[in-house]
Amino acid sequence: MEQYFTSLVERLTLEEIELLNYLINKEATTRFSGRTKQEIMSELNFSEPTIRKIICRLEAMNFIEVVAGNRKHLIHINQYGLQAIQKLYEGCCL
Repeated sequence: MEQYFTSLVERLTLEEIELLNYLINKEATTRFSGRTKQEIMSELNFSEPTIRKIICRLEAMNFIEVVAGNRKHLIHINQYGLQAIQKLYEGCCL
């Protein structure tokens, strides 16, 4: 299982890593402290198609969660996303 997780981390693109770091820096680690797609797009200067692709991939990898409930869904990093960034900082996947 560890090899599978490592292979997912190795496949992260720079934009995906940037989004994960952004969520960590904004302390968007719970469903109540998440950020909207519009906030992320404006602060990271990503286009709509780019952010949509990044969110889709990270959600499929189970590194982020999208919380539905209102018109603007909130996006936050989960424990697996935090572990992925930690693994990158440790240098095992660079």
